[in-house]
Formats: sequence, C-alpha cells, structure tokens
Amino acid sequence: MAVPSQSGFLRGSDPTRPRSDAEVPFRDIVPKPDHPRIAGIETHNALSWCDSRRAIPEPGWLINRLDAKNLEKPYIGFTCDGKVREGVYKYERDEGAPTEQAAEAAKSLLEALDDAQRAAVQCGEVTDDDFRLWSNPELYMNPGGLRMDECSEKVQDAVHALIKASTSEEGYNTIWGCCLTNGFLGRLVNGRGVLNEHSYNFRLFGTPSLDQAWGFTFFGHHLCIAIVFKGKRMVIGPTFLGAEPDQIDEGPHKGLRLFQFQEMAALRLMQGLPEGSQEKALLSRGMDGKSLPPDRWNPFDERHLGGARQDNRVVPLGKSTFSSKDPLLTVATEGCPVSEFTPEQKETVVQLFRSFNEYYPKAVLEQRTLNFKEYIDETYFAWIGGFEDQDPYYYRIHSPVAFMEFDFHCGSKKSPAQEAHS
Repeated sequence: MAVPSQSGFLRGSDPTRPRSDAEVPFRDIVPKPDHPRIAGIETHNALSWCDSRRAIPEPGWLINRLDAKNLEKPYIGFTCDGKVREGVYKYERDEGAPTEQAAEAAKSLLEALDDAQRAAVQCGEVTDDDFRLWSNPELYMNPGGLRMDECSEKVQDAVHALIKASTSEEGYNTIWGCCLTNGFLGRLVNGRGVLNEHSYNFRLFGTPSLDQAWGFTFFGHHLCIAIVFKGKRMVIGPTFLGAEPDQIDEGPHKGLRLFQFQEMAALRLMQGLPEGSQEKALLSRGMDGKSLPPDRWNPFDERHLGGARQDNRVVPLGKSTFSSKDPLLTVATEGCPVSEFTPEQKETVVQLFRSFNEYYPKAVLEQRTLNFKEYIDETYFAWIGGFEDQDPYYYRIHSPVAFMEFDFHCGSKKSPAQEAHS
C-alpha cells in the first residue's frame, strides 16, 4: 500500500492543518465529534477501535506497517551506513543500576496477578523479536501482555511501582505525565475507552534476576519505554515520549506541560549558532511532505526517523563518506558537527542529552553521559523548520552512541503535539 498523503483523513476542516497564526491554542483545533479522525470513538475500546480503522486507507496503512508480521528480520540495528560499529558503548560492571529494587518490584507484580495474567505477561526473553513489538499510536494492533486499562487498580499500581523502581524520580514523573496527558486527550475527544491514563501494554521478558538478563516494555499512545537489566547494568531504549496536547489546562493536573527544556534549550542553541553553522544544521525550512523527500516524511511519523518498525534504519551520521567505486559519489551531510560549537554550546548539547535520558537512575545517567561526551566531536546537530520563537521545528542530535529527536506535530506552524524520543 502506498504511503498516504495525510493522516487527518478527508475533510476541509482537517484539524491537522491549523490556521496560520503563529501559535494555535489547542482547543481551537480539537476535532469535532463527527470528524473522520475520531467519529464514533466514544463507543469503542482500544481493540475495537483498531479493528474499525483497518478498512480506512490511511490508518489501515499504519496498522499494516506496525503489524508483527512486518518486523524487520534479521535484526541489525540502527546504523549510519548499514554496518554495526562495534566497541563504542562502555558498560561498567557495576553502574549502580537499581536491579535489586526492580527485581523485587517485578516479583511483587507477578504475585499480584492471577494465573491467566501471569501466563499472558511473560513474553519470552529480552533477545526475542517480540521485545521489538512496541508502537506509539492509540491503535492496538498486536495484542499481548497485560492491557493496563483492563487490569485492576492493584495490578496497575504494581506495574507503576516496577517502572518507578527502574527509573529516576524525574524520569518517572515524565512518564506518568505522558499518561496523564493521554487521559486528558481522551476527555477532550470523548474517547476514554481508547485514550486514558492506563491505555498501555505491559510485557515482561525473562525472569527477574540479579545476574541474568531480563526486562520489560510499557507502551501505548505517545509513550514507549523498554528497559533491560543485567546484573548492575541496565539499558533504557528505545523510548518514545509525547504530549498531545502539549499542556493540561483544567482539572487536578492543570498546568502540566512536558518537554520544556528539550524545546527551549535547543531553540536557543540554534538561534545562537553562527550563520554558517545554522546553514549546516538546517536540512529544510519546509516541514511537510512537499518539502521533504518521501523517505524523510510520512503523515504519521512526520519528520522523526527513529519510531516504531525502524529497527534497521540507516541515517547518515553527518560526515560525508566517499565510495571506493566512485570517488565522486558522496552521502549527503546531515547536520552541523558539534565539534564546531563553542564550549558553552557543547555543554548545552550535553544537557540536552541528559534531559532526553533523564529516566535513567542518577548513577547510570552519569555513566551514559561520560560515554556520550567521549564522542562529542563525532556528534551532529540537525534542524528542520524555522527558528524564530513561534516557529514549529524538528531537531536531531546524532552520535555513535545516541540518537535523539524532538518534533512538533503537525507542522506548518507550532502546534500542540510534541514528541521526544531516543
């Protein structure tokens, strides 16, 4: 099936194409109840909603793309040239990972489940392909594990206790903030059966242990975390965190707004670069499918490249590479080398790295930051869109050990959905 041209389906008042004001209040573009994007959502749960979308070309294309049968095999990994670069990640034997607390929380969770739930949640090993079956739309196309909004409050609390035991306080607060924002969206569109604070899937891989590899995934609309422990080491990734809308303006969580540092620190960084560096960083001023190549934009992922089912994607790291067969053939550059930045600008890049990875417990984050700094002069900063205060934009920080993206959805002007992932 060809990539669809738009994700709002068909209607002149398409809410994905807001008016041209510099910054659009999100309540002005909440779709009406009869809009094709959400019509009938109030009668559905996540599974029936997904089934109802399969016959519609645009969401049908996305559902097919995210189906388990289309997992890329064999798994190679995210690379800049199709070849895995070995030896760049450094893992200390003891990184201070909270393995004991997490394993204890996982065992408490298993004790809270009945036999059927316990059988459903245990989904193989962390090396199994099913570990890659995360997705970030509200469409529930690959049932499995525990569906949190079908579980008791006791089980929900036990899952969140495990997430909290595995992450930093700041990181957990952001994760829960994504859940709360998703619940707020459900209220806005009268679709709480599909979009709520617990419309996520949880899957456990391996057996909670202090020395063997095990982990879990937690994913749903605008949120994915994947965590693996082995001994006192851990990896969190890939991750996908989003907010739609970008703030809550009423109710008990009024004032909640996510990703402000990622938003403003990068904008000020781009604004402060010399003109020559800005030109290197700027891939395109246009943000839509008419401005970007087909392989760099689709109506669901928009500009981001590291989303679901992109496990083996090739994204050039920035440095031009010459073909041995054709010395005149090069791979186009992708961004400005951070090696050209001032010390203060490099520090901003480091702080952005930390903000994208704040879900790591403090001791582990220090190790990851040291690893990132080691490759700071092989890091590239890329930008799409304008960089005035009210412009929407996308940016990417890419190094041998990190791939981080921030994107405003949708994008002729700054709009009320933000996504940040690494």
